[in-house]
Amino acid sequence: MRTFSTQISRRNLPVTALKHQGFTLIEVLVVVVILAIAMSVVVAGFTGADQEQSFKGFVERMALRIEMARDRAVQTNNEWGIYVAPEAVSFAEFDQLSGEWLVRSQRPFRVEPTDDDFQYQVNVEAFPGQTETTDRDDEIPEIILFSSGETTPFRLSIKPEAWVTPAWILTSDGFSRTEANRANSNGSTP
Repeated sequence: MRTFSTQISRRNLPVTALKHQGFTLIEVLVVVVILAIAMSVVVAGFTGADQEQSFKGFVERMALRIEMARDRAVQTNNEWGIYVAPEAVSFAEFDQLSGEWLVRSQRPFRVEPTDDDFQYQVNVEAFPGQTETTDRDDEIPEIILFSSGETTPFRLSIKPEAWVTPAWILTSDGFSRTEANRANSNGSTP
């Protein structure tokens, strides 16, 4: 049995086989441009997600602060309150000796500054027999956290001013813990 082997040399190859031994500069540049476009789309997507995640974390920390203030009211047997202005939220404790609400700015009740401005809006449930508002109502917090562990039933909406996104809603029926839920496009919670 005989076998034949032939050696292939570069001079026996066709011209097209010799021509394509690497990538041209144009081909490399096209690949680099495609990768740059793909990376910019991915980074832009993560930037918005990062901002949304930061917003969600802020809202969850706010719900936790409300629950911590409620616990503090029970522990100290003192009423606590939450002042809600359109641009800020602050916590206060009722001083029984002076009969005044004292704003608490120490941690954890100091709301941390953020890079974004948030718009706050509170709705408090009206009760039968409640009197009309008076000039002294500015001194009373919108949300009261009683020393019995109950709270004023409320619905606190937090929405960033800088970008368009649905608001987060913090709610409590007065007995249950404060819940954070994302608002639907019409502003209601699911």
